Amino acid sequence: MLAKLRSFADIGRTQGITTSASIAIVGALTSTASVEWYHILYFTIITIIAHMALNTYIALGDIDLDAHTYVPSRNPVSAGLLSKKEAMLFVYGGTLACLFLIAILFLHLDSRSVLFCFLCMIPAYGSLLWYGWKGKKFLLSYDFSFSVSYSFFVLFGVFAIGGFPTMYTWIFIGVVIFAATAFAQWENGLKDVDADRSVGVKSFAVVTGVKSNQRLHVAHPYFLYGCTLKAGFLLCSFSAYWITQNIYYLLFFLIYGIPSQVYIMYRFLVKQKPLEHRRTILLDVTFAAILGYSTIIGKTGVIPIVLLIIYLIGGYLIGSLIQSHCEFKFGRFSASPK
Repeated sequence: MLAKLRSFADIGRTQGITTSASIAIVGALTSTASVEWYHILYFTIITIIAHMALNTYIALGDIDLDAHTYVPSRNPVSAGLLSKKEAMLFVYGGTLACLFLIAILFLHLDSRSVLFCFLCMIPAYGSLLWYGWKGKKFLLSYDFSFSVSYSFFVLFGVFAIGGFPTMYTWIFIGVVIFAATAFAQWENGLKDVDADRSVGVKSFAVVTGVKSNQRLHVAHPYFLYGCTLKAGFLLCSFSAYWITQNIYYLLFFLIYGIPSQVYIMYRFLVKQKPLEHRRTILLDVTFAAILGYSTIIGKTGVIPIVLLIIYLIGGYLIGSLIQSHCEFKFGRFSASPK
């Protein structure tokens, strides 16, 4: 039984649950309503279910793709630990559970707020169902399905506590589009490009001729595209200063924000092996999260941002321990072949 449960943790990628949940939590923090402790609990529970169900569905569509990666055993269906029927039942059950959790919002929210929650959840959930079904085989869909999903999940967080968006909400949606989703897919496209090409995935990495174990150069279209995404992220982060007019945030942006993102792009330029890219991705997740969360400092102050970072990293570490085949794990690569 324990082995079966751990297989569901593997296919559901529990390490990323708090990363996804924090998107809705930040949305709530940027809204016109106050956030209470039970809202954090609610977002965590619904994200556990939605995140695992969607990743299970995506993993079912990745069986052929995983056969070409360096860790095909991370997919429990490919490894024979779960059947396709068990995985699909988990997806169906998780989807129904999410619908139920949205419906119970009627107990303490007005009908308009609950309606907005449903309307936001449709593209947030549906775009990733599309991604797992056919989306990877279409240009733009591979690179931007998560952008659509997470943007609406930010708004779900706003409406789920009875609030409305503020300027900080729209700034954070920009952060999510450029850093948390589009650039994350840029990184995934880079590290998995040969496997993606072999099964017909239409990522920007594939169509621009990127190859694994081949170093990018400054003028390569894919590297320039990545720089454009980072520039968009920095622009969204800088726009928070125009609202706050906080000199300390400006100094933080100049001293930490810009150098950290330049360093990430430098690493992608000088490193070439997929395992090295995975190390850089772990750094980027941490660096970008700290800068991205900081854009709401004018609305929340410092303490909620510190707690968010603890929530993100703590949940990531716990999820990594629960998973038996974890693709991204701090210290995971110390004994890996170079």
